[in-house]
Amino acid sequence: MKRNNNMKPYCLHRQEGPKREVNRRCLLVLCIFIGIFPILSMRADGITAMEATASEEVPEAIEIVAGETTDSLARYLEVAGRNNPGLNASFMEYKASLERVNRSGAWPDPELEIGFFLKPMEIVGGRQVADFTLMQMFPWFGTKKAAQTEATHMARMAYEKFREARDDLFLEMYAQWYRMGRLQQQLTNNKENKKILAQLEQLATQRVSVGSRGGSGGMSDVLRIQLEAAQIDNNIESLQSEMIAEKAKFNALLNRPGDSEVVLPPSLEKVAFPFNASEIARAIEEQNPSLGMLQEEERAHEAKEEMEKKMGLPMIGIGLQYMMVEKSPTPVLEHHNGMHMVMPMVSVSLPIFRGKYRSAQRESRILQQSAREKYHNTLNGLQAELYGLQHQLEDAERKVALYGKQREIALTAYRLLVQEFVTGQSDVIDVIEVQRQLLDYQLQEAEAIADYNTRVASVQKLHSFNSTNK
Repeated sequence: MKRNNNMKPYCLHRQEGPKREVNRRCLLVLCIFIGIFPILSMRADGITAMEATASEEVPEAIEIVAGETTDSLARYLEVAGRNNPGLNASFMEYKASLERVNRSGAWPDPELEIGFFLKPMEIVGGRQVADFTLMQMFPWFGTKKAAQTEATHMARMAYEKFREARDDLFLEMYAQWYRMGRLQQQLTNNKENKKILAQLEQLATQRVSVGSRGGSGGMSDVLRIQLEAAQIDNNIESLQSEMIAEKAKFNALLNRPGDSEVVLPPSLEKVAFPFNASEIARAIEEQNPSLGMLQEEERAHEAKEEMEKKMGLPMIGIGLQYMMVEKSPTPVLEHHNGMHMVMPMVSVSLPIFRGKYRSAQRESRILQQSAREKYHNTLNGLQAELYGLQHQLEDAERKVALYGKQREIALTAYRLLVQEFVTGQSDVIDVIEVQRQLLDYQLQEAEAIADYNTRVASVQKLHSFNSTNK
């Protein structure tokens, strides 16, 4: 940078004590000012990197469930929230975005220029041998605040993305849990029906031993019952094999070996869920991470527009120039011979090419509008999905009630037919047919309950899993 010839430099002579002391004090004052100015400017911006990150505490992947000491769905959700690699990767991305807040608040690096004359240059005060220039540039007041505000909103976008990944994982966990619960219930139903057939086979064998007192029967009834029992044995083996595969998928979500034990409840129960469409819609608008991410995107573009506006203002530079001077054998001015010189400097950038700044501001405004449109489009899609899930919940609830009623009727009919079979008033084929219907209704009821519970979890995901459900 060129030296302003109108500015009178401060001189420092090795032999003149008072002048040397005065110049040292001037140099000390300038150095202190350069050190304090960034702090004053940072406070004028109203935000520091420390304050920007303090507003974004590192969140836990999932709230710890108090009192959970045994395996349960709540416990498994906690384990998945801490161990799932995909969720941890999303959380690491959020933590990395917090570092951008610190980086955006950094000052430009100072510039130090050092020049040496291969042959000392004769000047009025002696021979100049070296020149040192230190310059620090400072952006306009408010520029750093806008940059850190943008980075903070970008970090919050990353956090909303992490929440969305967590909700996706939890929904998958819920669906897999209810799928295994359905298989467990169907296994129980098949085993119970096998016991029923064993009792029926015992009755048929007794009839053969004492002789049939009416209707068709004999050993053929026993064989028919054994055929039905063989089919149930095959169903049990198939369900057990499917259960192994589903447990492996569940363990994969927990990031543990596929053959690890998963403790399931003895029976599958329907989740109590009072559906209130207006309250859920309000919760979706306030808590859904996809909507939160788009809101933060709009705010980030708004902060970027302000930053671009500040970037179009001048930058201020403060620096020092120190010239090392040797004594000259033929001085022009004897009393200035060999005096070192210190010169404070101020520089100002001139952002006169305004087109790029105006274009950047227009870009940010357009992106803000784009984020608003995406927000409304996503909100409309979520509301439509809510009404679809409401229909599916009502349909699943009707099926649960229907299959439960049919199961009770089939069980009553089966008991009556068994009594008639013992007295010879009915055929074993009728008994087996009703037994098949009973088993079918039990299996369909378990499937309907699992479907209903999964739909409940889907509704909860729309407004985010704020806490672990026990």
